[in-house]
Amino acid sequence: MKKILCYGAMGKRILTVLLLFATGLYGQREASNWYFGKNAGLDFNSGAPVPLLDGQINTVEGCESFSDANGNLLFYTEGKTVWNKNHQVMPNGTGLRGSFSTSQSALVVPNPVDKNIYYIFTPDDALAQQLSGSSNGFNYSVVDMGRNSGLGDVTTKNVELLPQCSEKVSAVRNAAGDFYWVVTHFTNRFYAYRVDENGVDTTPVVSQVGPWIEDFENIRGSLKLSPDGTKLAITHTIVEPEFEAGFYLFDFDVDTGLVSNPVSVSDTRLYYGVEFSSNSTKLYASGLRLEQRGDTLALGGLQITQYDLQAPNLTASEYLVHDFGSPLRTFVAGALQIGIDKKIYHAIPNERLSVIRTPNLDGLDSDFRPYGVNLGDRAATYGLPPFVQSFFETIVTIENFCEGDKTTFTTESTGNIVAIQWDFGDPASGTANFSTELNPTHIYSTNGTFTVTIDVEYANGSSRQFLEFVEIAETPNVNSQVELVQCDVDGVNDGITTFNLRQAIPLFNNGNEDITGLFFLQEADAIANQNVLDPIGFVNTVSGQTIYARAFENSECFSIVEIQLTAEPMTDLGEYDTLFICEGRVAVIATIVNITEVHEQLTADFSAYDSLQIFLRRDEAVLEQNPMPLEEHTFGPLDALEVYFRVEDNDACAFIGKVKLNVSQPPEFEPLVQVSLCRGRAELTALDGFDSYLWPDGSQAASYLATQTGTVDVVFSNGPCMYTQSFEVLEEPEIVLDEVIVNDFQRNISLEVLADSASELDSLRFSLDGGSNYQDSNIFRGVFPGLYRLTIDNGCSVLEQEVLVGGTPAFFTPNNDGFNDSWTMMNQEFFPDYTISIFDRYGKLLRSFGEGQSWDGTFNNRLMPADDYWYHLTLADGRTVKGYFALKR
Repeated sequence: MKKILCYGAMGKRILTVLLLFATGLYGQREASNWYFGKNAGLDFNSGAPVPLLDGQINTVEGCESFSDANGNLLFYTEGKTVWNKNHQVMPNGTGLRGSFSTSQSALVVPNPVDKNIYYIFTPDDALAQQLSGSSNGFNYSVVDMGRNSGLGDVTTKNVELLPQCSEKVSAVRNAAGDFYWVVTHFTNRFYAYRVDENGVDTTPVVSQVGPWIEDFENIRGSLKLSPDGTKLAITHTIVEPEFEAGFYLFDFDVDTGLVSNPVSVSDTRLYYGVEFSSNSTKLYASGLRLEQRGDTLALGGLQITQYDLQAPNLTASEYLVHDFGSPLRTFVAGALQIGIDKKIYHAIPNERLSVIRTPNLDGLDSDFRPYGVNLGDRAATYGLPPFVQSFFETIVTIENFCEGDKTTFTTESTGNIVAIQWDFGDPASGTANFSTELNPTHIYSTNGTFTVTIDVEYANGSSRQFLEFVEIAETPNVNSQVELVQCDVDGVNDGITTFNLRQAIPLFNNGNEDITGLFFLQEADAIANQNVLDPIGFVNTVSGQTIYARAFENSECFSIVEIQLTAEPMTDLGEYDTLFICEGRVAVIATIVNITEVHEQLTADFSAYDSLQIFLRRDEAVLEQNPMPLEEHTFGPLDALEVYFRVEDNDACAFIGKVKLNVSQPPEFEPLVQVSLCRGRAELTALDGFDSYLWPDGSQAASYLATQTGTVDVVFSNGPCMYTQSFEVLEEPEIVLDEVIVNDFQRNISLEVLADSASELDSLRFSLDGGSNYQDSNIFRGVFPGLYRLTIDNGCSVLEQEVLVGGTPAFFTPNNDGFNDSWTMMNQEFFPDYTISIFDRYGKLLRSFGEGQSWDGTFNNRLMPADDYWYHLTLADGRTVKGYFALKR
């Protein structure tokens, strides 16, 4: 018969509490909603965790959530801020003295009588001492859910209980159910605070017991009380002055709050998370291996361990539940927390939680699933919400969880029960869905998760109802025989090689990721679940060896699968090739390669096969572990530039090989360069220093002569690394003459050319003599009156235009020698219809004349003396010019 233990929602003491408070069901669904990590959350109301995507929490470690007796969210916190069920900050809900970096940053305890009052206890923080020089202490705040229209209000905040304490806190209800103990720790003392109908008793019960934990840096870790209230487990994450193990178990007196009888559980790891199974018979812890390296202890990989509290030697009962392998980048091993489904969850930074599915069972049967719980694109960090541990106490044993089996329900305490009514949550079973037996059985109509309702009547006349979740597993639908084909890469084609047996799981589970497997040499061992094989690195003894898998979704509901191990010969490709990586980044201390580029080149070679993965090491390729993500990878200065690849076809290994990487860094160049034709041609020049060039006409020089507009691409390469640069050939740049500003009819005549060009202005040259002489400046100074041929040259095009510069002589000598004997406007043929008036220095008009006329230096036939004379010139366009000139005798 296949059987499995499952554990109910409430223990004896919970039932007692229910007798006292008819309106309160503090027992299970108060822990239905979890908010933690980076906006992550889970809803357990259905009996299985469903991702919640509406949380506001963003915390490194600690957090807390609390729901009502029906599983409706009330509020949650990370120790500093309190959010209500609408994910809004409560009034006065900020500034609590907890911390997002505290192991157990907050714990909520309800008032056992007043259903509206809740107490948030916030432990200390190791970082507070570092950052501010003072500690947060141990405090509590009060939430009144009767306020703010039922959304709650923080009415009292940060009542100090201790000036200093650890980052640890846990709580449990007493046997009578009328108060809670809230326990924290500091140095070598446990402080137990009573919470009853009157509130928090600020005078603790102090137990001085266990080792002295020195240095405030060592206050990290976890504290948990067992669900039945009889034990206390604590982990001390000791990092100063060096790493040190600290994991202890104590007795706890739920009536008095006293802690006693310390037992060192283990000294081989740096422990952090701790948790009890729901029936308080198993203890779990998360820790990082302590490894001796020289004279100091160093941290190794993350492990989760189980301890049997009923074993005569607790330490010797250790069972390694899971080894995560590679060390974390921190000394924090992640929280462990039991849920209302009685499974234990583990958190480290990841988009999934790991889960111990049947933690009440021994060893292998505890059924650990790494990263088995999806968080819906949210991420966990190192913490999970703690709760009052009594919520998880088990009082019923449920056996036989396979579909079609007779599931049995056995109550562990019967003395006070006079009547009981069972609703197995299976209406399809008809009248069999109900029973009044004390220890009934039920055959479920199908597989799935069922909510069992139990109505109990007690000898004192009271009655109560509570819930259990029952998960019925279908008989695993698996392939009974599979062949696991591995590449034979040990250098000898003898059919012997190394296997990762877990590669067989997707071969037999028919796509159901919840079905996993354990592996055995003998079928009898698989049925008995003994002598399990290490699946990683298994070496077969003969070619075609047959081994057996115990396939299961629920650890005790299994099927046996026969696995033939085949070592495929001629599959070791050795050093397959050297790949040229053209888009790498090369520096003195690192070489960066995008593994996508490696994957694309190899996939092209093995396109006929189903899949190809890249690995950093050969053993990882053989065991198909840690495939490299298709993203950038950094090789250090001493790392070999090489990777391994594994080719598969039909889920069978086809080839394993190695490639060396010849990494080039792409050159820096403009992908598109604009070039203009110049006198009908443009020379295009690619980057210098490459092995080859290819232009559109097939030419292979570094430069190319373009004679028409359009886009011209050049491909240049070093080895197989090819790069493309485009040239956009434009029309010859046009010169646009905007304006010529002529400052004429002055003593110092200047001329300014305002022109535009597709080229820059500094590429233009200017000439006033038709191009015989050029200057770079667009301003001409000291210009004489006359007609000029302005020429503008941009190196490719020439623009010409006539420019007229007007003026008058600076002097004249009327001595009848034939030179400068009269004074008139120069170039007057270009200025028709002008008039000039001449005045002496006193303003007397001496002469006025027009086109074709001049002044001979006389007035009324008298010779005017040598002197300066003024003129007033009026041109036909209305422009007037005033100036002077000299008469010389």
